[in-house]
Amino acid sequence: LTPKHEAGVCAFYGECGRNPEVNESLVPSKVPCLSNRPARVASGALLALLRSVCPELVRSDNDTRVCCSFGQLVSLSISVGLSGVVLARCPACIRNFANLYCHNICSPDQSLFTNVTRVIDYGAVPGTHAVLEYQLFYRSRYAEDTFTSCRGVRLPATGGYAIATMCGRYGAQLCTAQHWLDFQGNKNNGLAPLQINFRLLPNGSEPGQGIAPLDAPVWRCDQAPSADQEPCSCQDCAQACPPVVPPSDPPPPFRVGEADGVLVICIVIFAVLALVFLAAVLCRRGSAEA
Repeated sequence: LTPKHEAGVCAFYGECGRNPEVNESLVPSKVPCLSNRPARVASGALLALLRSVCPELVRSDNDTRVCCSFGQLVSLSISVGLSGVVLARCPACIRNFANLYCHNICSPDQSLFTNVTRVIDYGAVPGTHAVLEYQLFYRSRYAEDTFTSCRGVRLPATGGYAIATMCGRYGAQLCTAQHWLDFQGNKNNGLAPLQINFRLLPNGSEPGQGIAPLDAPVWRCDQAPSADQEPCSCQDCAQACPPVVPPSDPPPPFRVGEADGVLVICIVIFAVLALVFLAAVLCRRGSAEA
């Protein structure tokens, strides 16, 4: 369903109604339209919103191309905003998390790492197909680094890890980058409008058919994404904590020659006291005889 996997080409574009397979969702379950065509130039309101939601995708005003419509970007902004509430304590994590979906939905090179696997006819427009399921190919490094930047973020209300609410049955302890993404791509999680199957591939592993797994830059949690933001706090990012100064080495043992110095002093004091005691006894005896 995605015969062209090329730079500058989309896998889908625009909105083709709601997903009939999703009954309950916190956000409208709008699905994209199949469109394996060149990316469109972003301008006007779309470009302005893109600067706010996905600034990394903005080039010059006349050369910014995207694979998302204004409506899709609005939905993306709402979805990322809901997750951002949970991850709000760490700017780098929020930015990395948003970028996962900015590339997913709006990247002009979307078809390079996206493969649509299931569609249905969109009755409102004859000949148009609505996407119900697709595969996303990411480099393992990209997914792991993004996950690492978020895994230490805590929820102030509970003191627990925010990642526990975003990993389904695995919780914080068993959560991995793959489990994290799998839960986010699950159409039954209350947020995903359709099924997304994430494929994480190590360097050197190629899926073939012209697919090139996405490997975008990632901010560490101890880095500030922009000049007006701060790195994550030590509480939410172990890398941001100051280094622990190791305790100084204990002083060398006190010795007199080869002997323990304290023992030598104790023996000397004992000997002196014994001599004083002996002298006192002899003096008393001498006085008594006199």
